[in-house]
Amino acid sequence: MNQRTNQYEKLANIHYDKADQRFGYDDLTYDENVDAMKYCIQAEQLFELYQTCANRKQIETICLKFLRSLDATKVSVNGHLYFVPRHTMEQVVVFETFIEEVSRLNRNNTPLFANSFYLIDDAKQRDKMTEEFYLAVKKEIAQYQERADYFIQSGCSSPSTMERWGVKIQTLEEKKRRYENILRRELSGLDEEFESLRLLSQELSLRARGIRSRKAA
Repeated sequence: MNQRTNQYEKLANIHYDKADQRFGYDDLTYDENVDAMKYCIQAEQLFELYQTCANRKQIETICLKFLRSLDATKVSVNGHLYFVPRHTMEQVVVFETFIEEVSRLNRNNTPLFANSFYLIDDAKQRDKMTEEFYLAVKKEIAQYQERADYFIQSGCSSPSTMERWGVKIQTLEEKKRRYENILRRELSGLDEEFESLRLLSQELSLRARGIRSRKAA
């Protein structure tokens, strides 16, 4: 309280015409401390990058979707370390090539790396991977349960949305069965969670069918 604050003064207008897709600036005011033109040009350059480049979140989404298609399981809470099972490991080369290309085109001048190495297939390693798989899948189950509960409680009216999440739940169960073969053990510790998730999936399916049948009537 009772302190002098910064004084702000407008030095320029920046605008974008959607119809002509033109970026521009006008009404520049001279200031001995600030070069308004320099910042207007910088804003235009950054806007051009925004229109033509993918941002970090978009790249991460692509990577996560690809890793999910490999049946990969996250094995590090804080980092980006994943276990890729043997039946999809040939596709790791594609992922590494993609990261190399993104790094080459990166406008932030920060290198990106993707490194892979083989894990020893022994009992101790399978025990470790079983523990990591439990942690990763329990987190996924919790997320799926939260979304399914939300659709049910909010009275979701989109059958395609509910059906899509039902497919996701089925895909997660199929992943569990594949990992049971990989780890050579039955992952019975997840049975209760999957049973709860299965009931939610059935409820979503019933609601979706009900909405479609009402629309068809």
